[in-house]
Amino acid sequence: MPQIPDRSDLYHGLFRWHTGRDGRPCVSRHDAGPVAIPCPTTGRALRVATIEAEASAICAACAAPGRGGFVSFVGDLRMAYACPQCRELVWLAGA
Repeated sequence: MPQIPDRSDLYHGLFRWHTGRDGRPCVSRHDAGPVAIPCPTTGRALRVATIEAEASAICAACAAPGRGGFVSFVGDLRMAYACPQCRELVWLAGA
């Protein structure tokens, strides 16, 4: 089976997309990721507060289970999920 290369151009550079040990796609934290990413609605910089990678979750956009990543932001109640299936950040409303 051909090896699928790691992708670091997704998720605004916060995570790396790769094939896990079980052969399924997953995301891990990008060590050289940015400290802020643009807000999807306003474009203003959102400073990253926390990052959790390889987290088991079900994507709110595609409903696929996977090992994705969560990111939270300073002064913003929203979170984003890096879906290994969608290969994009899925924004989640804050409480």
